[in-house]
Amino acid sequence: MAKHLKLPVSRVYGVATFYAQFSLSPKGKHLVQVCQGTACHVQGGRAILEALVRELDLRPEEPPKSGISVEVVRCVGCCSLAPVMVVDGVAHGRLTPERAVEIVKELYAADNR
Repeated sequence: MAKHLKLPVSRVYGVATFYAQFSLSPKGKHLVQVCQGTACHVQGGRAILEALVRELDLRPEEPPKSGISVEVVRCVGCCSLAPVMVVDGVAHGRLTPERAVEIVKELYAADNR
């Protein structure tokens, strides 16, 4: 990209690492974003993330497993529904750790049909 834009690599890297919309590693077919903003954190967002790690071995910022990438985000703007997880652009609110795991398992099932 730097060569194409005739810019130093450091400048392109600086932009790519500054904005959350860019990624330097491949993403899976599905994207799960677990909100850890203030409202979600207070309402149990950490337990949602821990359940995904414990039950499905899905860890944020690691290469996708079975086509599912997990990201920690700071706020998705659904504070009244805390805790929230966004899956492929669809917000799921008032989650329990068990329900969060079920939602992700549904992705696995849909992909294996």
